Amino acid sequence: MGRVDSMVGGSGSGDTGRAISRRSSARSGRGHSWWIAGVVIVVMVVSAVYVGRLRLSEIPDRAIGHAPAAPQAGVPGEKSIEYAVTGPSGSTARVSYLVPGGRTVDETVRVPWRMILRSRELTTAAGVLTQARGQRSVSCSVRVNGFERSRQVGAGADGSSVANCLVPVA
Repeated sequence: MGRVDSMVGGSGSGDTGRAISRRSSARSGRGHSWWIAGVVIVVMVVSAVYVGRLRLSEIPDRAIGHAPAAPQAGVPGEKSIEYAVTGPSGSTARVSYLVPGGRTVDETVRVPWRMILRSRELTTAAGVLTQARGQRSVSCSVRVNGFERSRQVGAGADGSSVANCLVPVA
């Protein structure tokens, strides 16, 4: 019976009791480390899923440059843009004007000159520049939907006359 007591860690030889207690503490230490590693892995997986869902969600991030869509009240109506150049009747002038879409058209025309353009763009720039040679005065005007938006009279004593009418947003 004394032998059984010494194996379990009783009062017999001290070496056998220490060996048994070392084995049991080593086993319990490994069991705790697996449990902690499992909890850490589960927390990391749950965190990764949560962050991934946030990144894929439709939360606006102003640093990236997302902007909400412009509100639509309806279909943009047609705009009428009228350019007019006046001066001495029958004289010629060089005219440069903007067409919807931003392209510039250059022409040599007989004064008085008038051009009407139509556009369905929400916003567009409108403008006309006219130049005449000689001591003639020229003038230009821009009308949008019948309302005069810009008018300028140019006169030159140095052999040319220039008038520039611009409407940045029509």
